[in-house]
Amino acid sequence: MGALEGKVAIVTGTTAASIGRACAMAMAMAGAKVVVTGRTVAGGKETEQLIRDAGGDALFVRHDVTIEEDWANVVKTTISTYGRLDFLVNNAGEAVVKPIEELTRDDLIFLRLVDLDGPFLGMKHAWPHMVTSGGGVILNMSSIVGQKGNPKGTAYGAIKGAQLGLTRTGALEGAAANIRVNSVHPGMIWTAGVPDVLGPNADKMKPALAARIPWGETGESHHVGDSVAFLCSDAAKYITGAEFNVDGGAGAS
Repeated sequence: MGALEGKVAIVTGTTAASIGRACAMAMAMAGAKVVVTGRTVAGGKETEQLIRDAGGDALFVRHDVTIEEDWANVVKTTISTYGRLDFLVNNAGEAVVKPIEELTRDDLIFLRLVDLDGPFLGMKHAWPHMVTSGGGVILNMSSIVGQKGNPKGTAYGAIKGAQLGLTRTGALEGAAANIRVNSVHPGMIWTAGVPDVLGPNADKMKPALAARIPWGETGESHHVGDSVAFLCSDAAKYITGAEFNVDGGAGAS
């Protein structure tokens, strides 16, 4: 029996070969029934099928995390399909990498809507169902940039820093209801979306980026997925309000 057997999860931002898909897969392989969400139907259906082909139970629901009505629908669908909700992984996120003089207020608003409002709305709508289930786990996908800053990441770091406040306060409020709330901080995880942030020459930059990481190599999506599955399990039941780094030591340098 898997560590998450009989439990039900929602994982957002799962429509590509990315951290979100890896989290959903790891949780499904640990026994959880997983509702996978995102804006791209084809990619979401692909994630659903990959989990089913591997022997897991998954359902894709189209979802824009910035729209509250979408959140209400995702949670309602989860409850009507599986009867409960135990885990929420707020993985969907965006990044804007620009020098500060090129950043606009619209950039900041865009990041706030996806990376802060989205997790807040997810927590709000999931919370009462976790109370009904006798507890649960909420994981907010952050970044080491939210902890230590990064050049050209002014807006992104600011929003991820605010997300830490959301996580810590949620942990304090959730303790009485057996709801654990943690943040997960990936470092340089090499996903299909890396070129979108670093540009078309991202692959050529990879060796230099790896050399800056104490572990000596960039991470893979399954490293984060495995950590998320652990944090949702009873093996992590005394961990709440924590910043859980998956970064090859980059956050310590």
